[in-house]
Amino acid sequence: MPATKGYLFKRYIRIELNLWRRSLFEAITLVIMVLVIMLNPIAHSKQLLYMSNDKENEQIIVSHKLQDINILTRMADSKREKTKFSLVYTPKTPFSTEVTNNVAKTLELNSTVGYQSEAQMQDQFDERTTLAGIVFHDAEGEGTPLTLSVSIRFPSEFRTIASFLTEDRLWVTRCSGRIHTGRDRAKHDKQQDIYIREGFLQLQHQIFVEWYHRLRNDFLTNFPEPNVEVYNILLKVSDEPCSVMSLARLPTFLYNFIYLLPFLNVIRNVAAQVEDGVMVHQWHYGYSFGMQWGFKFTVLFLRMLILGAIFVIMMLFFWAFVGQEGQFSGKATIAFICFIVVYTVEIVITGMVVAKLFVNPTNAVLFALVMWLFMYAAFCIILERYWDIHKYYVFFILVVFCNCQMHFSMSLFQNCIDGPDIVQTIDFVVIFTAAISSALIYFLVLLAMQWRMPGTYLSRRIVNNRPRKQRESDVPILYVGKAPSFQNFEYGDVGSKELMRLRHVSTTHRDSERKILKNISMRIYRGEVYVILGHIGSGKLTLMRVLAGLKFPLRGSVTILDKHFEPNGEVRRMVDFRFHEHGLNKHLTVEQTIDYHVRLKLAPSESDRYEIERRKWLAILDQHVESRRTRIGKLSPSATKLVALCCCLAGDTRIIILEEPTTMLSGREAQVFWSIVNAEKENRAFIIATYNVGEAEHAADRIGILSMGVLEASGTPFFLRARFSNSVDLVIIKKPHVPDQPITDYINQFMTNIEPENEIGDTLTYRLPVIFRPRLQKLLIHLEIDRKKLGIENVRVVGAELSDIYMKLVTSFRLQQQMIPDVSQTFKYQVVSQKQLTRQRMRAMFYKKMIHTAPNVWPIIMIFTSFVLIAIIARLSVLLDMPNMRQNSIHIGFMEPVDVSKIPNLKDCGYIDIRADKTVVKKKRIDVSRTFDDKTFACEKGTYRNDLKQKSELKSFGAVEADGEQNLNGYISQDIFHSAPMVLNLLHNIILRLSYPEQENIITMVENHPLPTQLSRKINLLDNKIAHIHAPLAIGCILPLTVSVFVIPLVEEEIYNVRFLQHMAGLGLKVFWGINLFWDWFTFFIYSIIIVVIMGLMGVGGFGFYENCVLVLLLSIYGLAALPLTYLVSMFVYKSIVRAFLVSVLLQGVSGLVLYIIYWDVANSNTIFFYGACMSPGFSLLDGVSNVYTQCLEQEICNAKCQAHASCTPENMHEVVPNCQFDTHFKWSAPGILPAIVYMVLSALIFLMLIFWIELHRREKKFHSPRDLRKMRTATYPFDDGDVADVKLKIAEADNTKAKQSVFLVDQVEAKVPTTGKRINTVSFALNKYMSMGIFGPRNSGKSHLMRQLVGEEGFAFGEIYVRGLDFKYDLESIHTYMGYSPQHRGLLNELTPREHIRLLCMIRGVPEAKIGEKIHDLCLMLNMTGWMHRKCSSLTAEKRHKVKIALALVAYNKILVLDEPTCGMPATTRREIWNILRYIRYCGKTIIFATNDEMECKILADFIIVFQDSEMLAIGSLQYLRYKYSHGFYLEVRLIRDGSTLAEAEENLRKDVDNLAKFVNFLHNRSELVGRLHNWFKFYVPVGHIVYSFLYGAMEKNKLRLNVSDYCIYQADMINVVAQVQETRAQLKHRLVLAEDRLPLDTTPPIQTPQLKAKGKK
Repeated sequence: MPATKGYLFKRYIRIELNLWRRSLFEAITLVIMVLVIMLNPIAHSKQLLYMSNDKENEQIIVSHKLQDINILTRMADSKREKTKFSLVYTPKTPFSTEVTNNVAKTLELNSTVGYQSEAQMQDQFDERTTLAGIVFHDAEGEGTPLTLSVSIRFPSEFRTIASFLTEDRLWVTRCSGRIHTGRDRAKHDKQQDIYIREGFLQLQHQIFVEWYHRLRNDFLTNFPEPNVEVYNILLKVSDEPCSVMSLARLPTFLYNFIYLLPFLNVIRNVAAQVEDGVMVHQWHYGYSFGMQWGFKFTVLFLRMLILGAIFVIMMLFFWAFVGQEGQFSGKATIAFICFIVVYTVEIVITGMVVAKLFVNPTNAVLFALVMWLFMYAAFCIILERYWDIHKYYVFFILVVFCNCQMHFSMSLFQNCIDGPDIVQTIDFVVIFTAAISSALIYFLVLLAMQWRMPGTYLSRRIVNNRPRKQRESDVPILYVGKAPSFQNFEYGDVGSKELMRLRHVSTTHRDSERKILKNISMRIYRGEVYVILGHIGSGKLTLMRVLAGLKFPLRGSVTILDKHFEPNGEVRRMVDFRFHEHGLNKHLTVEQTIDYHVRLKLAPSESDRYEIERRKWLAILDQHVESRRTRIGKLSPSATKLVALCCCLAGDTRIIILEEPTTMLSGREAQVFWSIVNAEKENRAFIIATYNVGEAEHAADRIGILSMGVLEASGTPFFLRARFSNSVDLVIIKKPHVPDQPITDYINQFMTNIEPENEIGDTLTYRLPVIFRPRLQKLLIHLEIDRKKLGIENVRVVGAELSDIYMKLVTSFRLQQQMIPDVSQTFKYQVVSQKQLTRQRMRAMFYKKMIHTAPNVWPIIMIFTSFVLIAIIARLSVLLDMPNMRQNSIHIGFMEPVDVSKIPNLKDCGYIDIRADKTVVKKKRIDVSRTFDDKTFACEKGTYRNDLKQKSELKSFGAVEADGEQNLNGYISQDIFHSAPMVLNLLHNIILRLSYPEQENIITMVENHPLPTQLSRKINLLDNKIAHIHAPLAIGCILPLTVSVFVIPLVEEEIYNVRFLQHMAGLGLKVFWGINLFWDWFTFFIYSIIIVVIMGLMGVGGFGFYENCVLVLLLSIYGLAALPLTYLVSMFVYKSIVRAFLVSVLLQGVSGLVLYIIYWDVANSNTIFFYGACMSPGFSLLDGVSNVYTQCLEQEICNAKCQAHASCTPENMHEVVPNCQFDTHFKWSAPGILPAIVYMVLSALIFLMLIFWIELHRREKKFHSPRDLRKMRTATYPFDDGDVADVKLKIAEADNTKAKQSVFLVDQVEAKVPTTGKRINTVSFALNKYMSMGIFGPRNSGKSHLMRQLVGEEGFAFGEIYVRGLDFKYDLESIHTYMGYSPQHRGLLNELTPREHIRLLCMIRGVPEAKIGEKIHDLCLMLNMTGWMHRKCSSLTAEKRHKVKIALALVAYNKILVLDEPTCGMPATTRREIWNILRYIRYCGKTIIFATNDEMECKILADFIIVFQDSEMLAIGSLQYLRYKYSHGFYLEVRLIRDGSTLAEAEENLRKDVDNLAKFVNFLHNRSELVGRLHNWFKFYVPVGHIVYSFLYGAMEKNKLRLNVSDYCIYQADMINVVAQVQETRAQLKHRLVLAEDRLPLDTTPPIQTPQLKAKGKK
């Protein structure tokens, strides 16, 4: 097989090229995110917010003398008494004491207090009476130090303003020194800088003055002491970012998500490769899994590398040209490029693992999104703290998932550029080791997953080519049933060429209750369609896997052309298969897919044949697909099946194996499919597995009947009829009310012991043994003569049908006696009292919760998960511990003595302008320091004031100017915060340079070090973030998982249709949602206690008993809000349990922990964002938990401060220690939890009201349509069948009285309201007691949709349904009490047993609990379920699950039963049991409506049937009537005797016999045609208008010997042909109407009343 590596690589390249839109969108998104990160538009918009001023174009210069703090004392004045502040300092030395006392005296302060350490001073600092604290650095020695280095510690919050923005009230987050009138609420001196208003500048100056005086005393100087004055300049600053712009975290926040979209697209790409079995089929074509994964990785890596190159180029451009000059680092560039390469490898491998794990692209993407967001939310703060303490717990975080690495690495590389001093070699080792380790770990996981799960149908032993060795312990397989005789098998004729053979194949079957295929031998011949016919669970799929080479047989062998079929053998190229997975990549077009398979299957030497093959298959597909360039993923299921079939047929594929190929196809689409199969079968063999008898008879040349793992028979349809049919059916249609006994007695005059086999309505069926066939002509002649006398309308003779033979062969020999109880009393068990019934339904809900929710494994999983997550977070949260000394200092001016030499000589300048400051890179993320560097100062000529008059905006931080010999002036830019002390520090050092020009070691340095903020304050400082995030982190990670567990049972009920069955049984909304909420909330309450206990054991939070109780209360209230939100998820995402769980986790996580982290990390604790986010219950809970935790922390801090005061006790702590008055948690203001409680309760009420509104809206919407239905045409159309038109008109014209007389009346109910046009397909019929109606149609014809409409599961906007006189649209709940329903698919919960299902439905239906046991006993006997009632439904076979569904429909012995495919694919024994029950129920007066595609089911059960196709009602009538009406003529199957002494003689004799047979058939009708031939077997269609059966059977019996006929069979067309004939008749009539009128009239019938008007008239 030419499976070359280059061709596979080109295929993957082509896939990526087809997805160019995704790649382009990724690139555009990445470019936008990088631009936002680097240009920081958020910062500039914030700058505009802060810089806006009513007088921003006006120049104002305000002076201040720096000798008093009158502004502060006036603002703090209380009770008309001037407040006296004290001054504290440390350390306590003679120098510091003297300086502090003199400063206090100058500023008229009350007193001074000295402390030995800074920690002691901070603990005892009373901001109510203390102006500030002074920390003298390097002042321990005797005398006056040459360097004055002080830290001035003011309270963290300003005293003179009261801004409503918290960040405007703090030193470290204030953006401007200017007072904003509307925002800051200042009363006096609004033109003064905040540093002057607060007294900082005065204190800084006075400390310097006192030190300077002592210095002049110790070191004489000739320079006179100058007068210093400071001026505030109110003029807009140009392009100056706010000092806290670094806190606008959105740009750097985007680093966490810059690779999210590419990662999700990698997953979608790979999952599409895994989902549809593409990799398994490519393995079958010769590409190993390793090769596929390798090339897929290479292509994805190249694509991601292009994206990474764009990212690298943009970042390097910004670092090189937009950043500050001289800071570009080559090492950072190399490290960055290397990291992007490694990170790309990691991203691709991780995406492959996720895609392989979930297979489904949607589920995989949801899981990746959940992991990405949770990893960001859980660990972003921890990673931010790494740069403070450099602990390497972060290695674990970086290895777990790849998304955290990007932000961490970008911080590292940015630090390499901004401050290489703080970057260590170990930091590079951590990030690169983590990335490489993560990639290796996920690579090993991928290998393990591929080894464990090679494919849906592929065995690991096949992949590894390791068949199981025979062992002595293997015993021969014993089949306890009746072994099939060798005479049950027909083999090929002399000219047949064998392609494949199975010899004594036996194999295990893990997925079925029937474990073994038992000793199967079969032969597959060229030019034949071999159909394996068997019920569900018979072993068809296992047999198909063995045939396709996907599973080794336990015993036996498979050969192709006498060569063993091995995984790596040469004959594998001759086989192709398609099971449920089509094996096509959804991202390739039809043309590319065909091109790939044709090239792959043809040898390199057959290049000239390539174009022929390609054109051939594309020409076939052009008729059925919209365009060759349509992608596979956008095709309909039928078109996809056709493309897959053409891919199988491409090249020299000799054997094609198909499993249920027409499952998703409609009737017309199936005809197209079989036409392609029949056209291509000449040199090939098709092996097809199905459970549909009609499909097998229609398509098969040879049929193998499989039952319970045993091949019961195999041969042509004629062989099966001839071998296993020992009778013919005499069908008599009598007139109404004519007794059947006289007819039976009349027949017994010619044949003995003949009784009616089946009696349905007016149809009698007699089964006549084949031995009586010679007498049949005489009987038929007399019946034709005496038909009027006997009351017979029609007589026909039908040969054995394949369905009868199939039922006979697969009927189990272990039949059990069936006991059917009396079902005539429908309401025998019903509870009378409505109050009792409501209580019993509530008990039923509790019972369901106990047996469905409580015993499962989820609680244990949740407890274990909670324990593990809390343990991990508790370990990692060491990084989040609060430091004893919280550092948030602001460096001002000069930092090192050497920097002072950079000051220009003031004597040479008019003034010194401060042009720029130096960014000090510290470990702390929040740094707003203002320091000097080489490019800070500019020596300007002239005067500053004159230059200022010519400026419309400032371009500097300030200036220092000499005003004469004795005066020095400092100019402060108020719009730039912290510029005031910076200018003053420059001014002081200029004084020192002028005083001591030769001594460069005499300098002054100052630092603004505010006291720590209260931890309960919601401000975006790292310490506050840590305090508020520590405890919520553990809870926020656990709760989404815990709450989302409750979505599983609800979605399971929706998926398995149990929710509707409960509603149909009478369970109301209030009971359903009320009991669900109560049970789930109580369970969640237990979980909450367990979570709190685990947190206590792990030491997370350090809460006391009271705080833990508050925590449980918060969690309980959160449960009331979060559970309804989870219920809303279940109402919209109910197709997959995994998907619903992931969506719920995502929603709960995003609205909880992720939103909370964004609030702290991005939104800068914005108040508007906070109150908007509080509507999310998860956010409110975490805010409440953080308030409790921060108050606990503050209590610990206050207790430590209290212990430092001798007079402090817990009772008077609030008086002695400032900000230490603690009261209840239940308050509105911070840190209270009332806002969290109120918002969670409000959310709960909103979600609950939303649930009920959605439920009621959906019920109302069922019977409404957005279209104007009055314009729709109704009743009949000119091309309708006459019987259909009569029924529709009769029902449409019926009045209310006639409607009430019918048990079930359907009047023009639409299948689907069309979006355009006025034509609508409707269904009408009426049923009474003792009637059974079948809705017959091929697969996907719309039957199930109609059945769901008939029970109210799906609505209808057009038409009416009346049940026992009740209107379906208004009395649905009452109607449901009369109805029982069995859906086609599902209908059972896997974790419940049949006994529990029946008990639950009995309780809801109203069966008294004392009689439920009796009811279960009756149903067990009726359906032979006694032996397995205690087993979970997940372990039952499909047949037993079907029995349980029938039992649930019979729970209340309802008057009307609606059954959707009641015996579809079931074993014959089970079908007969169910048919017996339904026939008896009909006999007892019930009404039965069932849908089926099985002709035999209609024949046994239905009084009449509706032929249904493409949601259209094509015909109505009894089965025999429709056959008689639409199937003209009959089919004649003949097998000739092959005789002759030699092969040539036998062939010559056969040729002569064929000529004679053709003449005889042509004698019967001159338009007879040969429709099938296989060697000496012939099938003719004889289109006789009226069949005279006496003549027909007489002619055959007389000419049997002359024609050398071995055997023959006469039968009519099956219902598939009837449907085709009806469609053809309608199409011809439509064509005639179009030709006659040049248009298709929509309604030419007389105007009749529409259903809407009719309903109005009835009322």
